[in-house]
Amino acid sequence: MAYIVLRLGIDINSKTTTGIVMNRDGSILHVAKSPTQEDFLAGLSEVIKEITAPDKSCTSIGEVIIGTDYFANLVEKGERLSKVCSIRIGQAKNTIPPLYGASDLIQKAIEVTPFQLYGGHEMDGRSSLQPARHDLETFLETIREEGIDSFTITGAFSLVNPAHENIVEQWIREIVGDDCTVTKSHMLGSIGFLERENSSIFNAALSKTILRSVEGLQDLMHQNGLHAKIYFTQNDGSLLGYESALQYPIRTCGSRISNSFRGASLLTGLNDCVIVDICQSKASIGALERGFPKEKRRNMKMAGVPVSLQMSDVTNLTISEDRTANDDNLDAIYHAIQRFQPRFEPLPIVFVGDGSDRIFPSFKYPWSDVLHPAEFENVSAIGACIAQVSGAVDRIYWVDEEDRDKTIQIAKEEAIQAAIAEGASPKTVFVQRVEINPIAYMPTKAIRIKVKAIGTLDFQHRR
Repeated sequence: MAYIVLRLGIDINSKTTTGIVMNRDGSILHVAKSPTQEDFLAGLSEVIKEITAPDKSCTSIGEVIIGTDYFANLVEKGERLSKVCSIRIGQAKNTIPPLYGASDLIQKAIEVTPFQLYGGHEMDGRSSLQPARHDLETFLETIREEGIDSFTITGAFSLVNPAHENIVEQWIREIVGDDCTVTKSHMLGSIGFLERENSSIFNAALSKTILRSVEGLQDLMHQNGLHAKIYFTQNDGSLLGYESALQYPIRTCGSRISNSFRGASLLTGLNDCVIVDICQSKASIGALERGFPKEKRRNMKMAGVPVSLQMSDVTNLTISEDRTANDDNLDAIYHAIQRFQPRFEPLPIVFVGDGSDRIFPSFKYPWSDVLHPAEFENVSAIGACIAQVSGAVDRIYWVDEEDRDKTIQIAKEEAIQAAIAEGASPKTVFVQRVEINPIAYMPTKAIRIKVKAIGTLDFQHRR
């Protein structure tokens, strides 16, 4: 039997769609580019047609991996977003409305319709009050004429016990129909109620958009002789299965820059460094830690709204697009780099991105190496090609001191199994990070455990 040994990594930014074909040894075989268009598939179609041309010999592509900021840009611009009904499950009404602090642009684009359903759980997972289906049914009848078909459910302490979110989803589908989309907060966010709700609302607002945007993608591939598995990359630069991406488009919003950082690591052989990605008028500065983008620990925001999502810690600057760097640009980039440099032994600095060639020659940093690798303009597509599989757990556990180690081991195993479920080869999965934090405003039995496991999706799949 023949083995499939190639990957097609695709980077879609606001200007250019780039495709890279790479073999399992990490060698780049082909590069294709096309202008990005408003239609998500238009530029992608041109790249796939060029890659699969008879003279390219790329019929043995096993995975197509897409990284894009397309959906993130729609959120920032408030474009093509669905109306959302946000259902809160709890014992008391929260006086802070959904998407509190969002701009008028975002508020008008999503038009959140809120509803309070009494129910929820205590911090130890015990049910405090059973939600009433009749209350939900009555409310949904009042908004039927508004045509809302995207819903979010955010329950109190649903990360400890998601039962009420699950039953309310079932009721919504029975009442409204299976054509609606439902985002449950425990599948996306962390412990903060409002941040989980905001993340879920943004996801729901994109849920119909991504379905429309990728409609015809599989047919497009088949028409060009590609019978490969489709993946997207997510905010931490790891793989997200095609069906998972359709359910959770919000997880793709930070993927481009994470892909860029991972690609820079491959091109330079560095696992710890500061990355400066220049794309048109935007400079994104962050760091690699042990080969992976440094993760933002707090104050995550999207379109200026607090969210609870895995996101790379990145400083974004607006710079001029002049062909020669000016002092203001260089000074701003220098100060952003300093935020990621350790106090002693400064890290190497790597410039990448299609606009980096206009900044790199003028940038001086005498305390460490400043690098500008070949293929700098294709770094995000390269990062997509080498994306690994991740599994994560971020949950509150209610444990006695004597059961603490056992609970941590359970969380590790859950993260490992989550990575395997996403397609990681079991032999390659390892626990990359474990964080254990007591919850300050809860009794001492409550601890928050965050675990991330990483594994490799094999290049070889039998046909």
